[in-house]
Amino acid sequence: MRKRGWRFTALGLLLLAWGLPALAGEVPVEMRLGHGFAAEEQLWLMKARPDLTPNQGKSYTLKFVPFRGNTDRFNAFIAGQIDGGTVAAFTAIFARAQGISLKLVASLSKESPKGFSSALLTLEESGIRQPADLRGKTIGIVDYKSSTDLYVRQALRGAGLDPDRDVKLVVIPFPAMGNALRTRKIDAGVFPQPFYAAELQKGGVRQLFRSTEAIPFERDLMLVFFSERFLRQHPGPVRDFLSDLVRVTSHYLEQPREGRRALLQAKLVRTPEAIYLNLQDYHREAHARIEVEPLNRLVELIIANGWLEREKKFDAAEMVDLSYLPRS
Repeated sequence: MRKRGWRFTALGLLLLAWGLPALAGEVPVEMRLGHGFAAEEQLWLMKARPDLTPNQGKSYTLKFVPFRGNTDRFNAFIAGQIDGGTVAAFTAIFARAQGISLKLVASLSKESPKGFSSALLTLEESGIRQPADLRGKTIGIVDYKSSTDLYVRQALRGAGLDPDRDVKLVVIPFPAMGNALRTRKIDAGVFPQPFYAAELQKGGVRQLFRSTEAIPFERDLMLVFFSERFLRQHPGPVRDFLSDLVRVTSHYLEQPREGRRALLQAKLVRTPEAIYLNLQDYHREAHARIEVEPLNRLVELIIANGWLEREKKFDAAEMVDLSYLPRS
């Protein structure tokens, strides 16, 4: 009997139940992971530098599948085309509220004053100098009801504008945001790294606000998730994968330039080397543990925006499972 890449034996099934590593000769479990284009460097580094991941190729293998935005990623997840991947904390809350079966298992990056936070940029020559000047303008976000959508809405409300009536929000993928801004398809756009650094290098842009100003508390940005079914079926390989992720995160934090250079050499990042090696990075924690309390504060913001009924409010701890991470 073969299933999802494993050759099952009675002993192999017993080891899976205990969450222990596979025996020599067992075929590694393939993990099909959907991912994005920003704030996920240590995950990408697992592909660029498999030598840093002692369990890769033994108990698990990685198949990375890129997606423009969270909506496409979750459509693929619901269709069974991926087993998990990366997700913005904001999107994970919506998924959980809609009954999608997933568990958040690790943190990749945070929106924090301790590091870079996503920013809204406009052209210097636009005459836009503050959020109040965005009245009647077109603003690029990566997806509707996304974290970028929320950043913009919170900042506009703080400036006395109605985000549903006073501006036009349009969906632009991050890699295309800079071109859309410079060709005047949008008047302003949300930029994460490395796209923010690339636009600053080109010049002629002005920062209007950071996401940490619009939402003034530290929170997880990009997270790793798996389906609950995948976790039940493959607890050992998931633990091995997350052990390797923590190992690679520590390496990336200790030697960020070396890690970024490896991503450039593997062509996983297209930003010019001079920009990418020196950009300000997001804050990351070596232990990769998720903070639940800020997730619950995001739930409240989503409810306040009318995107989630209060009756559907839930404790974010329900969708977080840190038991697969290495014990600190």
